[in-house]
Amino acid sequence: RQLRVVEMLTVEIDAADETVEQRAKVDEICRRLMTVPGVGPLTAIRFVAALDDVSRFETAHQVESYLGLVPGESSSADRQQRLSITKAGPTALRWVLVQAAWALRTRCRKPEAIPLQLWAHRVEQRRGKRIATVALARKLAGILYAIWRDGTEYDGARGAKMI
Repeated sequence: RQLRVVEMLTVEIDAADETVEQRAKVDEICRRLMTVPGVGPLTAIRFVAALDDVSRFETAHQVESYLGLVPGESSSADRQQRLSITKAGPTALRWVLVQAAWALRTRCRKPEAIPLQLWAHRVEQRRGKRIATVALARKLAGILYAIWRDGTEYDGARGAKMI
């Protein structure tokens, strides 16, 4: 009985994945967001659903802060103390952005992904693998915001100029 239930759930999950993929392909914004390496249909749909109206945010940093991907701070007049990320905002979107960053760092073989991978590698050397992954997720959120705001597609050559 358990195997039948698992098989039934697998069929339902596959059907849900197909629905998400079809909706992402139909939506023009999601199609543009999926040009970013590591970003798939689920990440694009969750990003569009969470931000809803891109004009609410003036800068990419406001989006990153809204999503809880910026470090917290506990400071006084004589000391400054940085904390872990604030984890404000939609948890599910933050989770898929971190997963997209992880996939970009470990699995993506597209040539346009190389500048982002090299940037994350430099952060990893200084701060460690997990912090580099969250930093890359924050960078992805800023890139996705800029693509949506400007009506453009991802250009890997633009990031390569910085290297």
